Amino acid sequence: MTKGLKNLLPEILHWMEIVVAALAVVIVVMGTVSVIMSIGSLWGNLAESGVHTVFEEVLSEILLLVVGIELAILLVRRTPESLIEVMFFVIARKMLIKTGAFYELLIGVAALGALFAIRKFLATKRASQQG
Repeated sequence: MTKGLKNLLPEILHWMEIVVAALAVVIVVMGTVSVIMSIGSLWGNLAESGVHTVFEEVLSEILLLVVGIELAILLVRRTPESLIEVMFFVIARKMLIKTGAFYELLIGVAALGALFAIRKFLATKRASQQG
């Protein structure tokens, strides 16, 4: 590779990440509109499906949108803290929506505990580097 291409390639990849993040934001906005519009139809199915089922569907969609927002933030910021935030929401969504067995819930709790410990370690490390 030529020296100019080596310098240009990281810049191109960075802008590609920004475009992907922008697409994620657009999809999240479209998803938000879709969730708002579908709440009315879900409200009509409340008697058939039950409150728990409707709430689970809406919560699942909302948490998926939050994961999309956090993913866009991760693509733009590219910090360890952003990655941990994305993982928090992904694990929380899995625990709240798709947990089938008790051991899955325990693994999720352990994963969240580990993420809190990692976040605390990163905050302590940054504070010691600044001070």
